[in-house]
Amino acid sequence: MFCPLSFSNAGMKEKNSSATASTLGRILATCSKQAKDYGSCVASKVHEIEKDLCLKEFLALKNCMQHTV
Repeated sequence: MFCPLSFSNAGMKEKNSSATASTLGRILATCSKQAKDYGSCVASKVHEIEKDLCLKEFLALKNCMQHTV
């Protein structure tokens, strides 16, 4: 059975998915240094991780992502 509402929702999800992927790609391309710095910090301190341990790196990544979006 054909349901126009379901069909249009599927198209909207596909468009939203493409927009999300495009935005994510732009963020990753723009903020790759900050992401690498944050990931390296967390990875180097995995056995001693605690709240705010890599806060400086996290805030730099968050700031970059917010300005990119």
